[in-house]
Amino acid sequence: MRRCTIAILLFAAAGYSQQLAFSSRDYLESPVAITSVHSSKDFGYESIGLSNLTADAVRAVRFQIVWRTSAGDEVIEERREVVNLESKERKRISLGMARVDSLRQMAKARRLQDALAIIAIESVEFENGSEWRQTERNGGVIMDTPQAAIPRK
Repeated sequence: MRRCTIAILLFAAAGYSQQLAFSSRDYLESPVAITSVHSSKDFGYESIGLSNLTADAVRAVRFQIVWRTSAGDEVIEERREVVNLESKERKRISLGMARVDSLRQMAKARRLQDALAIIAIESVEFENGSEWRQTERNGGVIMDTPQAAIPRK
């Protein structure tokens, strides 16, 4: 009887699989929007579509990936990426973020059955030297910015 119970537990552990999902979050005041997310077998965010919502050129964007599980949210990856977006331009950029095999290993080590990775834009650098930064309290702040760099609605 004891051997049978151990065998069933081993079989159940071997069949354990994780569900990983990938999404995006746009902040209301963000001057750049994520328009699409493209995954591959290797990366949750192989590439993404971006749209510059302002009249000013954007030089770079800082992305942040949060891993949402039943235990709460955890920042798992951040990266600054040069994007060179002209005013009102839309572009698809290659990212290669959120390695699927690494996330599966993390989920397995923490005995999680499902997890959600969420990519968001945390800051935007404009060509004129100003920067927009996301803040949870007020929806975004423009730092050292001339009036022209404030997002247009």
